[in-house]
Amino acid sequence: MQHATNNLQTNNLEGKIAIVTGASKGIGKAIATSLADVGVKIVLAARTQHTVEQVATDLRKSGAEAIAIPTDVTDADAVQNLIQRTLKTYQAIDILINNAGNGIFGPVVDFDPNDWDSVINSNLKGVYLCSKYALPHLLAQGGGQIINVLSIAAKVAFPASSAYCAAKAGALALTKVLSAEVRDQNVRVTAVLPGSVETPFWEDIPQHPDFDKMLKPEHVAQTVLSVCQQPAGMVTEEIVVMPPLGIL
Repeated sequence: MQHATNNLQTNNLEGKIAIVTGASKGIGKAIATSLADVGVKIVLAARTQHTVEQVATDLRKSGAEAIAIPTDVTDADAVQNLIQRTLKTYQAIDILINNAGNGIFGPVVDFDPNDWDSVINSNLKGVYLCSKYALPHLLAQGGGQIINVLSIAAKVAFPASSAYCAAKAGALALTKVLSAEVRDQNVRVTAVLPGSVETPFWEDIPQHPDFDKMLKPEHVAQTVLSVCQQPAGMVTEEIVVMPPLGIL
């Protein structure tokens, strides 16, 4: 019996241009490193200038091509500056990784409205702004990818996490809307939903799951890399990545 030959080829990322937000530590840093390892030119965006510039320096020392652009993704002017400086440096944008976000937790009855705005803006508005200002360039060049690194909190309700869950659920809905709007123009939009990941995110949270049982940032980074490498013609809107023992 003769088997059909698999003609699907992974997407070659060598020389592509990727913007990674929230790239100064944790998942964002791991994503930037994994993409750089396969030849992607990296634009690192984060609010804290010295930390994001250090990541860019480390990547260049390892032989990668990388620049740092300090950016607050909740500020429309800052996001437009990020896009314009990327285009000025590399003349293209092929991949946008929306990874920036924050978490503030507490029961609804005690939750400060300013904290609510901070979480919604960082985790939802930032995805909207970066996508809005990157998309015209992806469309003009004939295609590209947007990957939104969200959380299993987009689908599962956790007590004392109202703003975080609402923001991530909204960002998942936004992902699906974006995908429906641009998939016929060769732009793929995907949400990656990790369970608990061992990152600095947990530093200010007294009660947290066992770090040894969490995912590592590199697990999420490898998932993002595999989405970027998917063969042409495939559209994956949502990928859930869980620790071995579940959500935690």
